[in-house]
Amino acid sequence: MGKTVRHFLTLLLVGVLSNSSFAQYNLGFSSAADGVAFQIDGSTLSVGGIGGFSTPQTSEIDLNFDGVMDLFIFDRANDVIRTYLYQTSTGNYVYAPEYEHLFPSDLKEFALLRDFDCDGHMDIFTYYLAGFRVYRNNGTSPLGFTKVTDKIRTDYGSISTGAFVLSGDVPAIVDVDSDGDLDILTFGSVNAENTIEFHRNLSQDLYNNCDSLEFEVVTQCWGKVEEPNNSSTLVELNCKGVVPPSGGRGEKHPGSTVFLFDADNDGDKYLVVGDIQTDRLVFAVNVGDASSATIDVNQQTTDFPNATDPVIMQYLVSAFHVDVDHDGKHDLLLSVNNSIDSSVNTGHLWYYRDAGSTVPNFSLQTKEFLLEDMLDLGSSTSLAVMDVNGDGDEDLLIANDYRRTPTGANKSRIYFFENSGGSFVLEDDDFANISNFSFQATTLSLGDLDGDGDQDLLLGVDDGYLHYFRNTPSSGMANFSLTEPEYMNINTIGSNAAPEIADVNGDGLLDLLIGERIGTISYFENTGTAASPSFSSSATIEDIGGIDVSEACCVGHAQPRWIDDPNLSKGKVLMVGSDEKRVLFYRVPNNLNDPFPLLDSILINSGRLSPYFVDFDEDGVYELLAGTAEGGVRYFKRDENVLIGIASTEEKTPAFNMSPNPANETVTIQLDRFSSGVVQIHGIDGRLIKTESWTSDAKMKLDVSDLKSGIYLIKVMVGSMSKTQRLIIFNAR
Repeated sequence: MGKTVRHFLTLLLVGVLSNSSFAQYNLGFSSAADGVAFQIDGSTLSVGGIGGFSTPQTSEIDLNFDGVMDLFIFDRANDVIRTYLYQTSTGNYVYAPEYEHLFPSDLKEFALLRDFDCDGHMDIFTYYLAGFRVYRNNGTSPLGFTKVTDKIRTDYGSISTGAFVLSGDVPAIVDVDSDGDLDILTFGSVNAENTIEFHRNLSQDLYNNCDSLEFEVVTQCWGKVEEPNNSSTLVELNCKGVVPPSGGRGEKHPGSTVFLFDADNDGDKYLVVGDIQTDRLVFAVNVGDASSATIDVNQQTTDFPNATDPVIMQYLVSAFHVDVDHDGKHDLLLSVNNSIDSSVNTGHLWYYRDAGSTVPNFSLQTKEFLLEDMLDLGSSTSLAVMDVNGDGDEDLLIANDYRRTPTGANKSRIYFFENSGGSFVLEDDDFANISNFSFQATTLSLGDLDGDGDQDLLLGVDDGYLHYFRNTPSSGMANFSLTEPEYMNINTIGSNAAPEIADVNGDGLLDLLIGERIGTISYFENTGTAASPSFSSSATIEDIGGIDVSEACCVGHAQPRWIDDPNLSKGKVLMVGSDEKRVLFYRVPNNLNDPFPLLDSILINSGRLSPYFVDFDEDGVYELLAGTAEGGVRYFKRDENVLIGIASTEEKTPAFNMSPNPANETVTIQLDRFSSGVVQIHGIDGRLIKTESWTSDAKMKLDVSDLKSGIYLIKVMVGSMSKTQRLIIFNAR
């Protein structure tokens, strides 16, 4: 049986066998980005716990229907969404995570918000199978979207087929010819990969309105220019006829961005191009008109947006029009759209304000728009908590994969943040001097591996090896030094080792659990002593518990954390961070060779999660801190501890029965003690799909015939109380 099939069946069994409710949705946690304070070089980060950015793409949208445009950010590297409300009273953007789950969960590669149907509400253009998927904004509160098409079709003259766009590209979706509907400019397929295809929208021509998506290819060399091989300089080209696409992109230009704007307010659009090989944007003048563009290759420059402060970022710079300051003029937000380790991943959201009066005049305001308020250490952070300096409170260690700014780069480091009255102050940006070893993708685990009573450090890295740093404290201060590289020669788990030190088998000795890139976890039993551990280089149990946190195959980045705390769980629980925007909780059975039942999960809108339960304020209620693929941390709080895998008491929840389950057409919901309420259907990713309410009968029928086969969450709410159950849909449609 294939891995993908086994994974789906596992999820299906979990849904059927664990039809009891979650204790609370997300174990009672809610995002509190401003609930943890970080200080760096004397500056306090006001919303340190947002999680960081990797490849942010920015768009405008009215999130709360107050008539004011807010901010939507799609982080391409990890398919992560961030939403911000604009505060007219202060002129600032405030992080508003409560809107993020209202967007479709399948956004990939790019997500550009544009009002294609001219109803005043921003719709979504995103990538799907080398083409364009489109969602229409429903235009009602709460915010919601309906899929219009999986594939925009376009007429090449001899054939009508899907409009092509390469994964990794950012197309221009704009009214190119000024006729009132949205057109598309994008680098083409093999037949036109060096040139820009102009997909003209025929909505106005055919229907005298702008609410349709019918396109024709006017030219495959818009502007009469091309971008030659291994160059970002535009050269003049004699256009040939339109040739239908014959396959994907070749190897000449594996990544490009296209941006258009009217630089002189004369009605035609000037061209701005980014390329994966360059750290700048090319700006070129259009000497043609709206209906027939001609780019003058003698009037092109990389001194854009201005000659004094041109953008310089490695690599694949992308430009986005947003009226940041709400003065009625579109400003520029620039970032990178490439996530490989040679590209910038911090200090990389540049804001240029349009200070012009009659024509655009862009002036650099900051290179850290929004980033200046959050913790962002580059890429893929891993957390550990310990009293580093012996002052009696818990400090924070954060490792990263790598960090690159526009002016420099470094490999993995550990950042030591001292707990200073509840605020975390950066004391050392190369703790334990691990930068000397050029590690990458470093993950952290703490445990007393030599039996001397203090916490030692075990690092996992990208090549699958572990490295042991022994702690020999000095004057109460932890002092780690590399004692055994390639610890016990363990390297049979694949790549991206993520260790956890814990007494797994209950024999009083510390064992190892090691997660890996593909999403599984291996168990290594300690057959030595507390002071002198011994581990085989081969796993005692490979793929322990049958755990696989990858969505299908084959990237999951399992990060195990051992839980044996009566304030958190009844019995032993394995908490596992993943690359699938979820932290999962598995019960540990008495027999470690048995499957580990999935108890619960927490949805966190970030990739490559490295979770940690903490109680920094020492109030007895645990918070959740998580490292992210985007290079920051996410911080979550709750009002009371909720035991993992234990359902809420009947007094606190509206008990209900649901049948049939699985279902395909309708499902009946019967409330036990109430005659009215609200029911919501959520995707397994937490996305709200529909809401129904009833007021006079404790029983209602819910239509689920329009849902695809899969696992859903049914949430019943009565007043401030709620209860959630899983529902399986088998639908042949």
